[in-house]
Parts: sequence; structure tokens; C-alpha cells
Amino acid sequence: MTTPEAASDLHLKAAAGTPNGRINVLDQLRGIALFAIFMCNLSHLTGASLDEGDVIGNFLWKAIDVLFGNSARPLFSFMFGISMMLIFDAAVRKGRRPYPMLLRRMLMLLLFGSLHVFAVWNGDILFMYALDGFMLMLFLWMPKPVLLLSGIVLFLVTAYEIQTVMGEGLSSALQTVSPASWLYNGVALIPNQEAFFSSPYLSTGFGELVLAVEHLTFFLFGMYAYRSGLFTRLPKHPILASALGAGLLLLGWTGKYLYSSEWNNNWITTLHPVACFAVTIGAVLLIIGLAGREGSRTARLLEPFRAVGRMAFTNYLMQSLVFVSLFKAPGEGIFASLGVIGSLPMAAVVPIGIAFFALQMIASHYWLRRFLYGPFEWLWRAGTNLELTPFKKSQKESDGTS
Repeated sequence: MTTPEAASDLHLKAAAGTPNGRINVLDQLRGIALFAIFMCNLSHLTGASLDEGDVIGNFLWKAIDVLFGNSARPLFSFMFGISMMLIFDAAVRKGRRPYPMLLRRMLMLLLFGSLHVFAVWNGDILFMYALDGFMLMLFLWMPKPVLLLSGIVLFLVTAYEIQTVMGEGLSSALQTVSPASWLYNGVALIPNQEAFFSSPYLSTGFGELVLAVEHLTFFLFGMYAYRSGLFTRLPKHPILASALGAGLLLLGWTGKYLYSSEWNNNWITTLHPVACFAVTIGAVLLIIGLAGREGSRTARLLEPFRAVGRMAFTNYLMQSLVFVSLFKAPGEGIFASLGVIGSLPMAAVVPIGIAFFALQMIASHYWLRRFLYGPFEWLWRAGTNLELTPFKKSQKESDGTS
């Protein structure tokens, strides 16, 4: 089998039929995914309380779980895979070596993720995404059918709820070949496992690696979607994309609602991972359809998410930095002793979170009128390219920004 190192010696070509340049709808999708992840993280970032008698709080908790739970991370993972392909193709088009560039990019992300998970908040996803990025470099050169097949196989071996309706032999075989099982079997060989898991750095790192393996399938589906021309074909058929997206969203949300209602039905439990991913794909298709016609009314509705999506890295970090500084529950490391606000009811936390995200949308819009990148995006880009790229817009660029 050809390795990435061997593939890098070949004459690499950017994929045919894929966009050349920035894909605006990706920024909007990132903004929506960032909002969904923030809503899911909100209870952990604030230590929100939830009592049985809190009707409004329980409704909000369940609504967030049905709308975004187990679908927000796959959505962000889907787009991360697309971003890997975009960077790969852009480097190839410019005659640069893509693998060293992507390696530096993931090392930078791993550094940010390590600081974030160990010093700020243990709900971090950056560390996990960096680990996935390293693994994705093994797949970048693969043709579309292999990417799709790899994603499907990984989905089957990591979606444990699906395996409940399979025969015992097949289920056992899938668990045996699961990469997560290999990782646990590897740890079982360590002489002193207690010391391994008692170390916060080793145990957290191992847990993030297991999560990275279990999420890898969504990155691969994103890479396949990009290679298949998703962002060049579907925008030409906005009604079809919107209809397919809305249908998948309704089906997915229905399945997730039935699952959250604890219906005693094996099929509902088994298809729960499918329902979650249906929401992810439905969101992608619907947003592509709505944004398909530049300047249309539906496209303008999505514009507020573009700036916050372009600064998703900075805004994600600011969410945790601000909330672990304000609330007593979530801080890690040097932030563990910070926080002045105790546990609030969910009914109070959700409006606070929505208001903060709205503030981020406004701040991102005005920031990008003067600067080319968010501050952390600029640092990440500088580390990736090993050069200090321009940060502030010229007067002409600032005047031309809408």
C-alpha cells in the first residue's frame, strides 16, 4: 500500500471539479456548528443546575440535546476534513509540499489544544482534532471510493449502538477490529496501569486519542464530500439541496427525540447514531441550499454566521476563557481557582449563552473589517506557513469590506 511519504514523492494534483479559493458557505457552516457546540457545552461551562421541578430548564436541556447533541461535533469534524483537503489542494496548486505544511499545522493545533485542555477547560476538542489531523494525513491521497469505504467501515465499528441488533458473532468481530479496542488492548500490556491512569496527562491524552479514533469517520465523510464536488454541484440546485437537507433534519430530529424519550424500542436505540449523523448531513445540505444563490434573501439570513465562522478558532477559545473565568465549576489548571458565579439554573444559562454568542457575531464582524484574520487564526497560519503573514487590512481593503 502506498504511504503518504511515498505519495508525496509522486506528482500530486489537486482534485478535479473542486473549488479553487475560499468557500463562503463553509464559514457559515462553521459559524452554525460553533453555535451548536457552544450550546452543547454551555451546561458544562457554567455548571448549570437542573432540578426535576424546573420545567423550563428541563425543556431547554432536552431541546439542546435533540437539536444539537451528538450532531454538532460530527458537523465540525465533517468540515475539518474538508479544510484538510482545501489546504492540501491549495498547497499543490501553488507547487508547495502539502504534508510538511499540514504536519506543522497539526502540531500547532496540538500545542493550543494541550494548553487548553490542561490549563483552561477539560471539555476541549482542539487536542482531539489535532490527533485526528495527524491520522487524516494517511488518507489525503486516497481516491474517493476508498475514502467513502473507510468512513463507512469506521462508522460501523465505532457506532456501538448499531451493533446491538447484529448477531453476537458479527458484533464481536466488529469490536475486535475496532481501533479503540486495539488501543485498550495496548494499554492492558502496560505493567503499571494504575500509574498510567492516575496521571492526568496520560489518562486525558489516552481518552482524547480514543475519542479521536471514534470521530475519524466524520472527518473522512467530509473529505469524501469535498472530493465529490459537493460545493460545486449542489449550490447549482438550491431547492433540491434544501429539500434533502430539511428532510434529513426532520428524520434525524424525530429519531433523536424518540431516543431521548426513552422509548423501549431496540430499533430506536440502534438507529440513534444514524439519526445523529442525519442531522449533521441535513444541516450541511440545507445551509448549502439556502446559501446557494448569492445575494438571495435566504443567503442574507446566513450572513451573520459568516464572520463568526471565519474566526471559529478564536471564538471557540474565547467562549471557554470567558466562561471558566466567570463561573466556578469548569476551570482547569490555572483557571481552576477562578470564577465568581456559582451554579445557575438552565433557564438562566441559555439566554446568557445566546447573548454572548450574539456579541461574538457582532465583534467578529467589526474585527474582520479591520483585520484579515482572527488573532488565533493568524498565529495558527503563521506557524503553518513559517512566515508572518499580513494581519491588518490596508486602508483600501478596509474601505471595500461590507
